[in-house]
Amino acid sequence: MRILGIITEYNPYHLGHRLHLQEAKRRIKPDLTICVMSSSFVQRGEPAIISYQKRAAIAIEEGIDIVIELPLVYACQSADYFAKGAVTLLHEMGVTDLVFGSEDGNIETFIEIAEGIEQDPDTYNMKVKEGMKDGLRYPDACNQALQFILNKEVRTPNDLLGLSYVKEVVHNQYPISMHCIKRTNDYHAKDIQSISSATSLRIALKLGKDVAHQLPGYNTYKDSHFFTLEEFYPYLKYLITFTPLEGLHMIEEGLDDRLYKVNQETYNLEELINALTSKRYTRSRIQRMLIHILLHNTKEEMKKAMDIDYIHILGLSASGQRYIKIAKKNTEYKIITNITKHKHPALDIEKRGAQLLDLVNPGFFKETIKAIPYRKIDLK
Repeated sequence: MRILGIITEYNPYHLGHRLHLQEAKRRIKPDLTICVMSSSFVQRGEPAIISYQKRAAIAIEEGIDIVIELPLVYACQSADYFAKGAVTLLHEMGVTDLVFGSEDGNIETFIEIAEGIEQDPDTYNMKVKEGMKDGLRYPDACNQALQFILNKEVRTPNDLLGLSYVKEVVHNQYPISMHCIKRTNDYHAKDIQSISSATSLRIALKLGKDVAHQLPGYNTYKDSHFFTLEEFYPYLKYLITFTPLEGLHMIEEGLDDRLYKVNQETYNLEELINALTSKRYTRSRIQRMLIHILLHNTKEEMKKAMDIDYIHILGLSASGQRYIKIAKKNTEYKIITNITKHKHPALDIEKRGAQLLDLVNPGFFKETIKAIPYRKIDLK
């Protein structure tokens, strides 16, 4: 059985995602397609614009058979942690082929680099640490290490994330074939194009523009609360002012004092983020840190929560429902459909995330924790 795996956020799901899914299916000709999707918060350090249940429903309607959740403890993290969580879960679900988009478009390049790192991981990790000590951002430190050991580099965010997927497969020797599809649009463009970026579509939705021609499931987005990080600025300012930050996830030594000082000198979220972004800290890294402050995630809690032992199902097609019976026999992970039915530190953090979103959209918490997977029934 050939099972296609895709790692997604669908924030929002747009025409570029549709083309990627169609091309992936054309190449792999899978019997089943599974995607792992970020939960309530995404990798760039923001709340997903709508709930994961609604994004999962759109994915099932578009041809995905099973949508599983990438837990918050992996979703709102750097590329390597994001990839570790996503690839591990797809492996546990029996995925045979992984397809991702990239600017490079050549899977052999990624495999060559991943195998080169695997042959000398100590030198690579040492060079990454040296680069960060010298004040480089993590992506730049990784590139410096790659240039030292392999005389190669990977520059764009999507390619860095793709390399993290391939590294995870190579390191664990997972029996997963890897493929990449060359991107045809600018991933960070802010204007509406024939195939618009997620960034431009989030801006358009926030401004109330009609982008129905760009968004499958447009009415779902239009009729839902549109979550933004800006909504939580008052809570964030309060927490930084009045609560201790030491020991929280991503708060390095001295950064708590810097946060407190900058917080007193800035008066909106954009000012705060810009003041904290530096040669050492990317904007996404700062935003992820702010999310963990809002959730009061400690270093110790995050460490315990990363030992995932469950797979949370968000959506199923008729074929997906049939396959779940097979998947349960082939994994030691607990397959769950309701996060109240299983105990795990990661789920405690997941609930805190839902409670945070409930502050600006009352009822969200109750709706989220008791939701059952979206099911599309094949009537043929």
